Amino acid sequence: MRKITVEMACSINGLIATEDGNEDFLSNRGWEIMLEFLKEYDVLIWGRKTWENIISWGDEYLKDLKDINLIILSKDIKPKNNFANLTYCSSIEDCLQVCGKMKYEKLFISGGATVNNAFMEKGIVDNVILNYNPFVLNKGIPLFKGNYFENKLKLEKVVKEQDDIVQVHYSVLK
Repeated sequence: MRKITVEMACSINGLIATEDGNEDFLSNRGWEIMLEFLKEYDVLIWGRKTWENIISWGDEYLKDLKDINLIILSKDIKPKNNFANLTYCSSIEDCLQVCGKMKYEKLFISGGATVNNAFMEKGIVDNVILNYNPFVLNKGIPLFKGNYFENKLKLEKVVKEQDDIVQVHYSVLK
């Protein structure tokens, strides 16, 4: 049975980056948290912009991903690496087909806003995990960006993390 989780680091008011895409206000602990979660998942799914941001961070971050299956969603597919465990998909439907063929049952979505929105809009997300960083932005990129959707959530757990991060786990009611 397929399990889909959306997980993101954000400001306390739900912004994942500044208007120009800068994420410097987020604690590095968010990266560590994501890597810990990925031990329980079959694949990490990102959008092209998120992937390009990670590439720009340097080889240290890319080394962390060497044993993780990755899918990059992009309508403008431009492979830029030597990752054997990386697949590009042009749509959510294509991504879900690839996951089926690869027998990926546990999908971990971690950005960006358009990708998060696309999965939520389809009504196929089971869990949302938010890592609220102790920072406020009055403008920036929201957790979800795209077509309108509504999902009712049920609070499952709250964890006080390192670096004053508050991690909130929700299940999506269907």
